[in-house]
Amino acid sequence: MKNCALLLLWLCGIAVSAQKLQITPPLEKLLDRLDELVAEKASYHEQREKQAAKLKSQLHGAQTQLRVGLYKEIFDIYSHFQTDSANVYLDSLESMSDTGGDEQLSAYVKIARAELHAITGLYADAEQALGEVDPRQITAANQPLRLYYFRVRRTLSGWMSQYIQFPNIKKNWEAKMQQFRDSLIAIDPNPVTCDVVKADKANAEGQPQMALDLLLPYANKMDEAHADPYVCYTLAESYHALGQTDKVAYWLAQTAICDLQKGTTEYQALPWLAQMLFEAGQVERAYQYMLCSMEDANFCNASLRSVEVSNVFPIIDKQYKQTTQEQRSRQRRLLYLLGALLVILVGIIVVFYLQMKKLRLMRRRQTETNDSLEEANRRMQQAMDQLHETNETLQKTYAALRLTDKMKEEYIARYLSQCRAYLDSMEESRKRALRMVKDHQIDELYKLLKAGQQIKEEQEHFYADFDAAFLTLFPHFIEQFNALLKPEGQIHPKHEGQLNTELRIFALIRLGVKDTGQIAHFLNFSLATVYNYRSKIRNKALGNPADFELRVCEL
Repeated sequence: MKNCALLLLWLCGIAVSAQKLQITPPLEKLLDRLDELVAEKASYHEQREKQAAKLKSQLHGAQTQLRVGLYKEIFDIYSHFQTDSANVYLDSLESMSDTGGDEQLSAYVKIARAELHAITGLYADAEQALGEVDPRQITAANQPLRLYYFRVRRTLSGWMSQYIQFPNIKKNWEAKMQQFRDSLIAIDPNPVTCDVVKADKANAEGQPQMALDLLLPYANKMDEAHADPYVCYTLAESYHALGQTDKVAYWLAQTAICDLQKGTTEYQALPWLAQMLFEAGQVERAYQYMLCSMEDANFCNASLRSVEVSNVFPIIDKQYKQTTQEQRSRQRRLLYLLGALLVILVGIIVVFYLQMKKLRLMRRRQTETNDSLEEANRRMQQAMDQLHETNETLQKTYAALRLTDKMKEEYIARYLSQCRAYLDSMEESRKRALRMVKDHQIDELYKLLKAGQQIKEEQEHFYADFDAAFLTLFPHFIEQFNALLKPEGQIHPKHEGQLNTELRIFALIRLGVKDTGQIAHFLNFSLATVYNYRSKIRNKALGNPADFELRVCEL
């Protein structure tokens, strides 16, 4: 009897608004988006479960206050999603309030318990739980708890007044609903939620235009990602009161989109919209929406929503099956017609087949010819590429050989000249020593040989000649060498056309003398000195120090 009354009440409240529904382009766009969300609702449920799982993982080792906060967040996730799971974590909160003596937490548990009872259809239990709440906790000092209490009170009294059939009792619950609504308006500091309650009150008092004036400014600022389902649903109720069915369906679709995106499974908008679409002739879409609503209501264990949907669903299901049967009949007739057309087409196809066969043969031969030409072009291109690479290699080799020949010529000439100069110097030294011996200038000869001044002068001449020969072969070596170093580590000789010790070491490396011993012997330094110079310069290099000397050899 109760189910029949619910069905009658719902149909009477909705059918009038759906009779003249026209699917406008904006509404069709919203419905297409809603179709996608209905098909993908499992992914949004999974997201909600992941949010809960993340919070559950934080429970391990959490202190008392943090644990209470986590339990509340998990309860909020499950309360309008899966009431059985919500009840489990509410039991955990209740055990903490009993053992800890937290009266405020105890009041919260009772209000949350009442909310779950109301969702699952246990109205008497919900009323009893609210009656057990300590009034001393419902004060301005506990503002969030007080708001929560009055919202649950308003919701419960609204559902009771909506579905109770006895006039006197119904009137009593309506008065309570108005009382709790006024309380919310008086204490709610949030302008949005407060205006939603004011608009709800205006709708209840027969002033839907006032409700629209309150909520449309918020609605105009919303987008799909930040839509408020309470604003959208209240707007739908306002337009329903004004008889504007297109806008009723539009805002119901907005509400349903928001509900599904948030993973909510206890809702009113989608079944109401399904009923309107069914009356407008969109049977298949209405069937899918009703099926989604029934699955979600059963998943949430929301008894009231299950009753609402299950009472209307058979009507839509019957019409859906009938429509499906008619579609299948039409499909069979179309199949017969298509079969006849197919026979005709087969004859035409046979005629064309012979012509197409000849054409395919010609195309195959043309394709084979094109493939042969492409293969020949590819091989020719490969040969040209190889020839180009060989030519570049030969040019590099030729350039290297020219440089080597030039180096040989330059250094052979320098070597011969230096040897001749050394022979002349030795001859001059011999004659000078002979004169000093002849004149018995033994002490002066000893001092001259001990000072080694001539050796130093010859060594400086040798370095100067080496510098000149090297810079003749590599005139830009100093600039190119400094380009490999950091700005603060660059080397600039004191005199133009000369190299300093660091540059001579790396000049020898450029000429191919890489052994530290050979470099030390050439420059008359110790091995440690040459090693330290090389390490110091490498550390000032740009890029990888290990590759520095290799890059010097390429200058």
